[in-house]
Amino acid sequence: MWGRFWPVALVAAGLGVFATGAIADELSTADAARRNATVFETSTRARFGWTEMAFRGDRPKAWDATESPEFRASLRFLAGIFEAKLEIGTLADRFAHFETIDANSLRGELQLGVNTGAWSYLAEWKPRDVFREGFGNFAVGLDTYDARVRHRFVANVFPDLPPGLFQATVAAGYVASTPSLFERNFTELEVEIVQGFNHGLALIIAPKLELSDYPAFPGPVRRDDAVLSLRVIPTYDFGSGIALSLEGQATLAFSTRDTKTGETWALTPILRLQKAL
Repeated sequence: MWGRFWPVALVAAGLGVFATGAIADELSTADAARRNATVFETSTRARFGWTEMAFRGDRPKAWDATESPEFRASLRFLAGIFEAKLEIGTLADRFAHFETIDANSLRGELQLGVNTGAWSYLAEWKPRDVFREGFGNFAVGLDTYDARVRHRFVANVFPDLPPGLFQATVAAGYVASTPSLFERNFTELEVEIVQGFNHGLALIIAPKLELSDYPAFPGPVRRDDAVLSLRVIPTYDFGSGIALSLEGQATLAFSTRDTKTGETWALTPILRLQKAL
């Protein structure tokens, strides 16, 4: 499974070195499709969670606290109406009590599509490899393939504030898995609202609904999930491409399997550096 990550890892290593000097302007979403650009972004985040569904597979669920530091680096290319994105990241999941399911992950993302400004039509491939300890004990390999449509528009929600940016996304896809029990088909709908304030402050609110079925999940009862989540993210832009966010997320999962019905709460500080190259 390592082979597919080496070319992307080399790119990420270069990006990580460059990240220390990544200070420049952000490109607004509305303007992105009207010009050619290459945008570099790196982020460091630490997710602190409290989850009712601490186990993989179909074992009985349990509450546990989690800590998940993560690093991401990406390049986004815009050429007329065409856009592409390449991203790589590393993630560590650490449980307070159930240490035997601690895991490290390598994740990537390749996105290609058309961006007309108000609309985007995208195809994505997202590989992720999960390792039980370090990066030598392979546990799960996931490959997500999806198509998504995004619509963006601007609206004045509060008369005394700048216009808010709205983005609605509809996606459908398939997740190939090794082992096959995590194979699934899914559809999702997310609405993201970005409301700017004065002096670099902004608030992002993003509700999401995801529906999934697991055709290879073992057991006598078919597994179908519906997951509702809400992200609330206050953010502050320091200028020169540096932004600090604090993401709060609540997730409720409803499943035909009792072991997969539950809730997760998380708080994630995020530091981003962005530069237009």
